[in-house]
Amino acid sequence: MAYTPTPSILETTWDDGNPTELDYLKPNGFRFVVHNLPNVSFFCQSVNIPDIQLGEVSVATPLHDLFTPGEKVRFGDLNIRFLIQENMANYRELYNWMLALGNPENSEQYTSFIESQAYRFPNTPKNKLADKVSVSDATLIVLDSNNNPVIDIQFQDMFPVAISGLDFDVSSGDTEYFQGVASFRYRQYLIGSV
Repeated sequence: MAYTPTPSILETTWDDGNPTELDYLKPNGFRFVVHNLPNVSFFCQSVNIPDIQLGEVSVATPLHDLFTPGEKVRFGDLNIRFLIQENMANYRELYNWMLALGNPENSEQYTSFIESQAYRFPNTPKNKLADKVSVSDATLIVLDSNNNPVIDIQFQDMFPVAISGLDFDVSSGDTEYFQGVASFRYRQYLIGSV
């Protein structure tokens, strides 16, 4: 094997592996859009990019165990925080979706929810409508320092798993507006450029 000397710092140029983009990602530069939740999307205050974990496989050896990548990729929960409208329209969007998926009273609840959402998918056959309404795709659009979209993160087949409760309190002196917190599960998320 031939020896390749490492270039000295004086011989390297700026283009040798250094970044060309020096702007930083800002935490308030985003838009979040959920197809099935237009009111929640508009009032969204925060959203996270969930963690992603890759399992590993342990290979036993006489000296010590070795680890190799493998198993399954696991995605964390998607959590959002949103301001709640005075008439609770956005809170009720999530609430009704969760009730319909869980069928707490009867199976008619799910069927009527599917029918109430049919207007969002006008070209979908009736027998395929349940697949589309049960889950929703969502997009987190990341904005650059000039508020232009640069990255979009697509969450596929998302559905709600939790929504926070609301504590009304007459003893609070200051007017603080309610914020809801919702958690979602999804199939996967994909990061792409706009």
